Amino acid sequence: MDEDSSSMRAKVLSILRYATPLLRLSASRKLLGLDHLEVYVKWEGGNPTGTHKDRAALAHVSRAVSEGATTVTVGTCGNYGVAIAYYALLAGLRAVIFVPRSYESSRVEEMRRYGAKVVLVDGTYEDAVEASARAAALKGWYDANPGSGRDSTSFQAYSRIAREIVAELGDAPYAVSVPVGNGTTMVGLYLGFLEAYKEGYATRIPRFIAASTSHANQVVESWLQGRLTPVEVPPGKVKETPVNEPLVAYRSLNAEEALRVLYETKGRAYAFSDEELVEASLLLRAVEGVSSLPASSSALLALREFAREEVPEGPLVAVITGRWLRKH
Repeated sequence: MDEDSSSMRAKVLSILRYATPLLRLSASRKLLGLDHLEVYVKWEGGNPTGTHKDRAALAHVSRAVSEGATTVTVGTCGNYGVAIAYYALLAGLRAVIFVPRSYESSRVEEMRRYGAKVVLVDGTYEDAVEASARAAALKGWYDANPGSGRDSTSFQAYSRIAREIVAELGDAPYAVSVPVGNGTTMVGLYLGFLEAYKEGYATRIPRFIAASTSHANQVVESWLQGRLTPVEVPPGKVKETPVNEPLVAYRSLNAEEALRVLYETKGRAYAFSDEELVEASLLLRAVEGVSSLPASSSALLALREFAREEVPEGPLVAVITGRWLRKH
């Protein structure tokens, strides 16, 4: 890519910024036992590829362009790979996406439609990330994986979610619930609220609530055991399904930072079964008209559990990701 072309693409990417809606829940609050509270959903399904991963993908592809890279790579179970493929196509970069062979989602075909090369990996999500990272180191590709040394780029991208929430509410909420896989999104949100607090736009930093799967996530497992550092989760304890794929992790790549957020904000962590996740997703769709991935609906269930244990002193926000299915 010549210098003029790279500069032009960098400018195009720099103007792509998204602000997703903050929706106040109505009838579903009563069904969840939250009718006495002010509850909001920060709906990330409004992003171009339908999830919050657009934010990190845009940031990493922009950085790849600025560094003169021609290929960007990640290991993924779906959403992040689609987002990387989408923004790489806009930027004129090649995307190589590593995906576990057992992955059952149609999003693999979306990656291919956006022009990405998909490499199927025998093993887990963590194996796909490792394969992607090895290829990046060997071939000089831009490594957009969590744990690559470029995590600050993802954190900063996700921090915008917090700034948007503060702008909508006029302050930070009392608590914010976030679906947790690697923990990257939660850390970014915390940094965004911290910045808003330091700059005087918010009067507090919210309590953070980690929401995940009962089939094993390192962040939640560690918190439930009262550990300040990540505990080993035996791979055999992990049960990956089409429902919990975004959440399940025997090794969360930003677990240490995510645990620090939970302890510093006097937060909580909760885990839910696939059945509970699907029911919550159906409830949001039927009652509120909000499209939510079942895994993401864990954030709303976590607010319910949090409110059962103590009386919140202000608004509650669940970060919910969806999927905007577009015609191609």
